[in-house]
Amino acid sequence: MKILVYIVSEPVWTIPPSQVVRLQRLFPRHAFVNAESEEQAMAEIADAEVAFSSLITAPLFAAAKRLRWIHSPAAGVGRLLFGELCDSDVVVTNSSGLHARSVAEHVFGLAIALSRRFQVAVRRQIEHSFAKDEIGHVRVLHGHRLGIVGLGAIGSAIARLGVAFGMHVAAVRRHPEAPAPEGVEKVYGTSRLDELLAASDYVVLAAPLTPETVGLIGSRELRLMKPTAFLINIARGKLVCEHELAEELAKGTIAGAGLDVFEHEPLDPGSPLWDLPNVIITPHTSGFFERYWDAVADMFADNLRRYERGEPLFNVVDKTAGY
Repeated sequence: MKILVYIVSEPVWTIPPSQVVRLQRLFPRHAFVNAESEEQAMAEIADAEVAFSSLITAPLFAAAKRLRWIHSPAAGVGRLLFGELCDSDVVVTNSSGLHARSVAEHVFGLAIALSRRFQVAVRRQIEHSFAKDEIGHVRVLHGHRLGIVGLGAIGSAIARLGVAFGMHVAAVRRHPEAPAPEGVEKVYGTSRLDELLAASDYVVLAAPLTPETVGLIGSRELRLMKPTAFLINIARGKLVCEHELAEELAKGTIAGAGLDVFEHEPLDPGSPLWDLPNVIITPHTSGFFERYWDAVADMFADNLRRYERGEPLFNVVDKTAGY
């Protein structure tokens, strides 16, 4: 069986060749081909039965005559869900859950930094200025209300850490009747997002990008939030109307924002978000952790063993729902 590995982007998102070698040693009966460009992927995909990739485009899919399964190294699979693939019987799985702990810790890093105004201290450090008076009022997380939009693997990990910090945790999810992590006080349906926004001191976006969630947070939603509240987005940039967020942050509609994802990446150097004193920007790194590619390859290997045995795969994506 031929397996196409095509994971190429910026350096941190390109699979190390050593991981492909390791997979080949684990599965010597199969032929692993590591494509380092779309042209190479196009030349190799025709007789591939499996693709380990998040970069399969419509032209590549049209050339894939034997493809039965795609496993994405990422949790989000929006780029894979174009019409032809969605209409096919090719199974798509993702790496949901792999990044959950890392993303959750990143969320609370941002929450603590915003609450204690670390961004002011860091900027003044560069100027060799002791900004004690400028930092002013800070707060602890304990006792505050955490509202999570999306309660999948990542949202659930965030919820558990919120409970550990002593926060009052509530969430919005598509299926509010599904089990929630212990300690979550309320789970609302998506129609009650406004209620969650108005009640929360910290709002964390952890929902998938679907047609329903594009532009989920704009000026209207931000104005529902408390002026002392923070917005944290570690999901997808397009969940937020970015120019409206910048305008509301500049006006002080909410206290601040921690942003790891953006509508267009990298974030435009001319974006007003860079210069806002109540914003912390991280470069889409919340899911990274040490030995990351070991974990990604191990997850794929576990699913490949299931595929070999004809067993149900885990993390199968609902191509209609988008996650």
